[in-house]
Amino acid sequence: MATLYDLDPQTRELLTLDTFLKQITVKEFVEGLTADHTIQESYGRTAAINPKPYIRTFEASLEALGRISAELNSREQKIQYDARQADAAHQRTVAATEALCHGLTNQFSDLDLLVSEVASTTTSLGEAVDLVSRQRNRAASSQFIIKCYISFLENDPSVVESMRTGSFEDQRQCAITVRQLLKIARKINNIPRAAVARENIEKYAEMVERELLKTFDKAYRSADMNSMKAVAGILTDFNGGVSVIQIFVNQHDFFIMKDKLLHESVIEDDNLWQKLCDPSCEDPPFDTATKELLDEIRATVKKESLIIKRVFPHPDSVLRVFLQRLFAQTIQQRIELILSHAKSISTLAYLRTLQNAHSEIGALVEDLKAILKPDLDTGGGLSMLLDQNMQDLFVPYIENRQYIDTEKRNLQELGSAMLARFNNYHLSRKTTKNHKLLNKLGTVTGRERWVKNKNTGN
Repeated sequence: MATLYDLDPQTRELLTLDTFLKQITVKEFVEGLTADHTIQESYGRTAAINPKPYIRTFEASLEALGRISAELNSREQKIQYDARQADAAHQRTVAATEALCHGLTNQFSDLDLLVSEVASTTTSLGEAVDLVSRQRNRAASSQFIIKCYISFLENDPSVVESMRTGSFEDQRQCAITVRQLLKIARKINNIPRAAVARENIEKYAEMVERELLKTFDKAYRSADMNSMKAVAGILTDFNGGVSVIQIFVNQHDFFIMKDKLLHESVIEDDNLWQKLCDPSCEDPPFDTATKELLDEIRATVKKESLIIKRVFPHPDSVLRVFLQRLFAQTIQQRIELILSHAKSISTLAYLRTLQNAHSEIGALVEDLKAILKPDLDTGGGLSMLLDQNMQDLFVPYIENRQYIDTEKRNLQELGSAMLARFNNYHLSRKTTKNHKLLNKLGTVTGRERWVKNKNTGN
């Protein structure tokens, strides 16, 4: 009987496990087994097919397939056995791991409970330590305040003077101490020489404030922003920053030079006032000096807002005072000046100037809002202040029907002027016609007299 080794190499390669792992079809497998015999038959050109080679090949192939099947069965049984063993080992591992996790969970719960107890104890201990620390600091502070008060009682401020002449942080501590001493001195009246101590403390507080303001002014003149910021912070802790805000605003160059901006000579522009008085002028101009003043206010606010933001702890409070001063003093005085001058010229000039002023200042308010909104007017308080200032600025000119009455008076004056010109024109024409008629009558009378004389002479 033929064996696998009697087969050709191509058929032996076909009868391997790798062939069936490639998912070969039955047709392809049979064609592969008989391919060699088919080729030989075609070469031999025999009339009939010889079955023996096919039979031997199929018998050998069948025997080989049986061995492959047996081998696969053996492998399958071994794999199943290994799988059962692995599954059993996995089950044992899972059970052991579950027991271990359960034990770890119980241990973690016990540990978490222990940590919670320790944390609770630590928190209570920490609170107690903080309380003791605060009490200790308060006691030390009280002891220092009492020491300082006694020194002022004895007219010897050396305890706080060393801080006042030190660094900015020492000066801050000095200011806070003096503020506390002021509160205490105003409450104590039942000990000897309490009035003396209060007077000494008040004088020293004035001196501290005065020196700090001098330092701030010096830093402002030299553009030392860091020193300005430090002193502004100290004075804010000392008295809320009222005095430093006042000195910053009151000594600002813009307000110091306001007199030249309000001088009456700047409104002596005859061409301007002639146009304002002319009803036929469709686009009456606005006072040039006032427009320049408003432009200078825009530039000043833009520049100073950056300085205020950098220097002061609460820049919105400073800007509020600065803007109120601009409107209540500079702008209001300027508007009063030009409106008073316009009113002395004519009602039309007054109304046109008032309208132009309202328009220009409205544009100024919108520009100032745009300057302040990104960083300094987050809550909208400064915008509301600007709107209120503008409204207050024009209230005296529109309340109690003043504006309506002025408009009526202007219309009456314009109507009267037009009627007067109309009457004068027609009166002049009528007079001219009368003169011409009299001239004609005189000519006719002279002619008749000449004709009569001529006839009489004849």
